[in-house]
Amino acid sequence: MTRSGSLAYYLAAWICGCFFLALATWAHAAAAGHSLLHGASSASNLLTVYFFSLIFGFLDSLVGGFLLRRVAIAAHFQRAWQWAVAGAVLAPLEIFAFARWGDAMLWQPGNMPSVWSFFVLAPMIVEREATWLAAPAGALAALVLFSIHKAFGAKPTDAT
Repeated sequence: MTRSGSLAYYLAAWICGCFFLALATWAHAAAAGHSLLHGASSASNLLTVYFFSLIFGFLDSLVGGFLLRRVAIAAHFQRAWQWAVAGAVLAPLEIFAFARWGDAMLWQPGNMPSVWSFFVLAPMIVEREATWLAAPAGALAALVLFSIHKAFGAKPTDAT
């Protein structure tokens, strides 16, 4: 583990970020009356969506965690609500940007899907469901990441 907690921070960005977004997408699909996976029960549907979000949302969550940390450090955010607002703003923007990149990359005539399609598939699915779902998920993930960043942050030194 590094002194700044980078391993814990980015692992939480991946695990928690994907969980919160999978939960929001699953809940929205269930409330809208359509199933993300046909023939699956609610609990198994959620677990399956989460499993695939861990696979296809890996890079996206790491990029989101990196951007959030850079913005929070540059803006000198010291409070949890500041991180939550930043996460709620950055997450939908990231979903939108990755989905646009995926649309441009995957749907060109004669273009074969590449390994990069792994990184744009999750944002494209979330965008098709509802891009705004990333806002509450981003805020919740940002609260977790704030706690980790604060726990591993620089401690004030005693000058006595």
